[in-house]
Amino acid sequence: MQHDIKGENYYYSEQQKGIDRRTKDLVIGRCFEFLRGPSVLDLGFVDDCWTAPSLARGWQVDIVEGSKRHVDAALDYYHGNANVTIHHAMFEQFCPNREYSSVIAGDVLRYIKEPVPFLKRVRDWLLPGGRLIVTVPNSYSLHRRIGTLLGMEAHPGDANSRDIEVGNLRNYDRYLLRSELRSAGYNIIELRGCFLKPLSSKQMNDWSDELLSAFLEIGDELEDYAWFLYAVCE
Repeated sequence: MQHDIKGENYYYSEQQKGIDRRTKDLVIGRCFEFLRGPSVLDLGFVDDCWTAPSLARGWQVDIVEGSKRHVDAALDYYHGNANVTIHHAMFEQFCPNREYSSVIAGDVLRYIKEPVPFLKRVRDWLLPGGRLIVTVPNSYSLHRRIGTLLGMEAHPGDANSRDIEVGNLRNYDRYLLRSELRSAGYNIIELRGCFLKPLSSKQMNDWSDELLSAFLEIGDELEDYAWFLYAVCE
């Protein structure tokens, strides 16, 4: 079982809890209309970005997390909440004793050594008609393309400093994500790009909510350049 994590300086930092959380909430807002309750499995926990809105709908949430630091944070968030169950386990080793209306894989596939076999296992965790929601950063996002032109990486899909810091194993574009989901046997209902990110998080730190919302909307016109990809599958 994992007891420590990479990215120690990033998680719970001002950037992670600030601009990155604000922009991620916009992506989650796009996904949430596709979620089904009342039972939800949330793979991974740093903060309550997926769990809180699920609880607000009156749903029950199971959280799976391999990092003791993140587990402790989840226990602190939801101490005494009967609608939340927290499992300290690696994703690949988790064996649920129930099936779920929805499984959320929010930016976790990059950390899975063998994503297709893992995705096949997740199918067995879904109730009939249940849904898998997957989100991953888009390796061809506008800010990564610009970084490549500035010589920061040789290719937009190459690991940047943040990828290395948090231990990402791979980066995704929509073609790789589609291929893995189909190989795992899923029917893809939606596969979209979301939120145009033109600059680094640090450069966007003081942007207003109105400006961020504008880049969310313009991202709908430029999905191949968007910051995140999300897939809705059955």
